[in-house]
Amino acid sequence: MSESTPVQIHVISEIHNEHDHEKETIEVHTTGEHVLKGKTIYLRYEEEHELGFVKTTVKVTQNEVVVMRSGAVTMKQRFIQDAQTLTNYSTPFGRLQLETNTKSLSFETHELEGKLVILYDLQIDEKEKHVHKLMLTYKEEQK
Repeated sequence: MSESTPVQIHVISEIHNEHDHEKETIEVHTTGEHVLKGKTIYLRYEEEHELGFVKTTVKVTQNEVVVMRSGAVTMKQRFIQDAQTLTNYSTPFGRLQLETNTKSLSFETHELEGKLVILYDLQIDEKEKHVHKLMLTYKEEQK
């Protein structure tokens, strides 16, 4: 049995381009839900993307984080400490293959509050390589 709780979600994504040393920051404040199934935490939320709406589910287990997106973009990106993973990133304009190399992964949680920080390299179709830092914090929505 799993229980869903409304939460406030704050996502900051920093992208460093190693080629021209530029930094881009994307910040999202939204509401979503926290679901606990056994020891696995699921955070679900919807965000508006330049291509349309995207439903995002973040699955957090002891050794792995999986970010699943559906809607305007489709992907299933896996983060495992010190490991490389491959995923397909699909948009209405086509598909790209992404290689993710997770440098560090930390997750702290206390009841219905938590912070996830992932530092990773992202290689897009053997062309561009970017250094990403993803920070996601959540807390129970106050009624």
